Amino acid sequence: MSTSRLRRISAVTAGLALAAGAVTGAASAAERQAIPVTNAEELTQALAQAKPGDTIELAPGGYDGAFFTTASGTESAPITLTGPKEALLSNTQDGCDPNIPDGRDVTYCGYGLHLNGANHWNLKGFTVENSAKGIVLDRSSNNVIDDVEVRNTRDEGVHFRATSSDNVIQHSFVHDTGTEQPQYGEGVYFGSAESNWDKYGDTPGQPDRSDRNQALDNRLGPNVRAEHVDIKEGTTDGQVLRNSFDGQGMTGENSAESWVSAKGNNYQISDNRGVKSFEHGFKVIQRLDGWGCRNVFHNNHADVQAAGYGFQLPHDKRCGDQRNEVYRDNTVLNAGAGFSDVEPIG
Repeated sequence: MSTSRLRRISAVTAGLALAAGAVTGAASAAERQAIPVTNAEELTQALAQAKPGDTIELAPGGYDGAFFTTASGTESAPITLTGPKEALLSNTQDGCDPNIPDGRDVTYCGYGLHLNGANHWNLKGFTVENSAKGIVLDRSSNNVIDDVEVRNTRDEGVHFRATSSDNVIQHSFVHDTGTEQPQYGEGVYFGSAESNWDKYGDTPGQPDRSDRNQALDNRLGPNVRAEHVDIKEGTTDGQVLRNSFDGQGMTGENSAESWVSAKGNNYQISDNRGVKSFEHGFKVIQRLDGWGCRNVFHNNHADVQAAGYGFQLPHDKRCGDQRNEVYRDNTVLNAGAGFSDVEPIG
């Protein structure tokens, strides 16, 4: 057989092998496109084995356990966990995620769903309830929580923590939080307080740089017993846009007296609507020098129905030439102390 014919046969064989590999890869991708689960054991396994491009489909019903994942998708092939509102994730026995970072004195117990070093997930449609905390993200970025209901949590509802950045919660309903510890019953929580930076900072004792997170078009409350959105010192460049806040059931414990408490920097807080706060509508405070500055408030509607301000910024002068901006296009009703304790602009 001629050398040229051998080359042609080899090329055809190689092409067939590549085609077979492509078909096998396509089949594998197709197999990964939908993973139906119907019980807690199947969900636990699916979360542990998830690969880029997978879609985990929850059937209606109750799922009780410690649900966590350390798997990641990619930008082009995120992992999706989806189900109807009747798919109910809970953690009634305070089960734990055992994947603790080296050198950190933390416990991950009682979470309804924990993304732990997990990037590029889409969480869509289902309900998280009856757990110590609802959905917690640690070291997890580029995730989207969409149309999820979080309710009946003993502490906070949704927490982006431990350098979890570029995440979005949107079109979701968070209510009845802080049922046992109202002082920790935040609806949506960005970052960590300075007192917890040893646990959740970029390095122990340094800020928890959970940056560029967004809360968009959510319904928060009633019975969110602390802040509806709590923005911690050490975080920057996020957005809180077009949310509705129902302050019925706020307790005011642990200084949780406003729908939004902004202690980070450079947040856009606009087009939100709030009804019935505990004391103030929106608040900016400075826990640390250099934080609680350059936040912008546009076109919010605050029906406060309480003794405080629509916008309270008691430490604004500390920001120097990096002060916060409260615009006149905000609307404030029924605030006993008035529109704001700083001069509005615009």
